[in-house]
Amino acid sequence: MHNLSVPLIVMASINFYVGLYYFFLYIRRPQVREHLPFSLLCLSAGFYNIFSAGLYNSLSIEQGIIWQRLQLNIVGIISVFFVWFISVFTEQKNNRIVKISAVWYLLILIASFILKPEFTISVLKPAIKHVHFFDILEITYYETEIGLVYLLETVSMAILYVYLLVVSVRYYLRSKSHIFLTVIIGIFAFFFGVANDILVGLQFYSFIYVSEYAYFAIIMSMAYVLLNKFVNVQTAFEDLNSKLEHKVQERTKENENLHDKLHQSEKMAAVGQLAGGVAHEINNPMTIILGYAQIVLKKIKPDDQMSKPLLAIEKEAIRCKKLIDNLLTFSRASKMVKQSVSVNKAIKEAIILVETQAKVKNVEIAANYEENLPDMMIDVNQIQQIMINLCNNAIDAMPQGGAIKINTAQDEKFIKITVADTGTGISDENKKKLFEPFFTTKEVGKGTGLGLSICYELANKHGGDIAVESEVGKGTTFTVRLPK
Repeated sequence: MHNLSVPLIVMASINFYVGLYYFFLYIRRPQVREHLPFSLLCLSAGFYNIFSAGLYNSLSIEQGIIWQRLQLNIVGIISVFFVWFISVFTEQKNNRIVKISAVWYLLILIASFILKPEFTISVLKPAIKHVHFFDILEITYYETEIGLVYLLETVSMAILYVYLLVVSVRYYLRSKSHIFLTVIIGIFAFFFGVANDILVGLQFYSFIYVSEYAYFAIIMSMAYVLLNKFVNVQTAFEDLNSKLEHKVQERTKENENLHDKLHQSEKMAAVGQLAGGVAHEINNPMTIILGYAQIVLKKIKPDDQMSKPLLAIEKEAIRCKKLIDNLLTFSRASKMVKQSVSVNKAIKEAIILVETQAKVKNVEIAANYEENLPDMMIDVNQIQQIMINLCNNAIDAMPQGGAIKINTAQDEKFIKITVADTGTGISDENKKKLFEPFFTTKEVGKGTGLGLSICYELANKHGGDIAVESEVGKGTTFTVRLPK
C-alpha cells in the first residue's frame, strides 16, 4: 500500500465514526433534522476516501478505471447530501434544489452504466499519472480521461457548490453566527480543491486529487458547528430546566402561602364569628360588674378589708374589658373609616404612644421615613393599632433592653413598613402559628394571643399583608405591605 493511502484510511475511519455517531444521534432525536443528511454525508465521504486509496494503489488501467468510476459515482451522492445538509441547517424553506440535484445525479448515475464507455471512462483514453512533489512524494497511478457524462457531473458540481457558498454567506450575514464562518471557509477550501480535481481530471497537469482532503476539512468544520449548536441547545435546555424548576419552586411556595392564607382566613372567620358573639354577650354584664365595683370602691375607705378584693375585681374587669374590645376588633365589629393621610404621620403618632414604655424598658426606637411617600386611603386608628401592637411585642421580646428600627419604603405596588427588633427571636415552629388567634408565647396573664392576629386582620382589611422574618437570638422583623 502506498504511503499516501495512510491519511486516506485515517480520514475514512474518522468520517465513518462521525457519520455513525450522528446517525444514531438522529435516531434518538429525529427532531434535529440536520443530523441525518450530515451523517450520510460523512459516510459517503468515508467511502470516497477508500476509493481514492484504491485509485492511488492501482497497478493497471483496468484497476484504475474501477476505482475511478467508484470515485466519480460517489461524488454525485456526496453532492446531494451536501446540499441537503446546508439547506436544512440554513433553514431554507424551499428544498427544490435538493430534489433537482438528487434527480440530476441519479440520471448521471444511470447514464454512467447504460451509455458506451467513451461517454464515461474507457481504457481507450488512458492517463497514467506520475506525481513528484519535492522528492517527498513520488507516486504513479492509473486512470483515464473522463467522458461527457462525468464532465457534466463535474461542471454541475462546481455550479452547485457556488450556490451552496452563496446560501451559506447569506445565512451567516442573517444569523451573525461566527461559528458558522468555519463552514464558509471550509466551502471555499473545498471549492478550490474541486477546481484542482477538475483540472487534474481534464489532464491540465498531473497531481494528486485533493478533494478528499477538502471533504475532510469541511466535514470537520460542519461537525464543529453541529457540536457547538448541540452544546448551545443542551445549555439552553439546562437553563430552561433550571428556570422551570425555579418557577415550580416559586409557584409551589406561592401556593403554600396562598393555602396558608386561605387556611388562616378560614380560621379567622370562624373564630371571629365566635368571638363577636361571645364578646357581645359578655360585654354588658362585664360593664355592670366593673361599674358596681368602682361605685363601691368610691364609698369605702382604702384601709377597709373589702378594698383589696374590690380592687382585684376592678383590675380583672378592666382586663376583661380590654380583651372584649380586642375580640370586637378581631371579629370586625368595628367599622373602617378611611381617609387620605400620610402613612409617615400616622406612624409617628403611634410611636409617641409607646415611647414612654420603651424608655422604661431601656429600649431605643429609631425611625427612618422615606420621603415623598404618597398619601393613602387608610383607617388611621387601625394602622396605628398595628404599629402599637408590633412595637409592644418588640419591647416584650427585649426584657434586657435593645433597639427597635422602624422604616418606611415603597415600590411600584406597595408601601412597606418594617418593624425590626434585636430581641430573642422566634423559632421556626412558632413562626408557623404566629398569626393564629389566641396563640402566644408570653406568660399566662401577660398576653391574650390576639395582638398579631388583629394586625394580620387589619392589614388584610386594607388589602395588604404582613410577614415575619426571625432568627433565634438575633431578633425579628415584621413587614407590613399596604397597596398604593
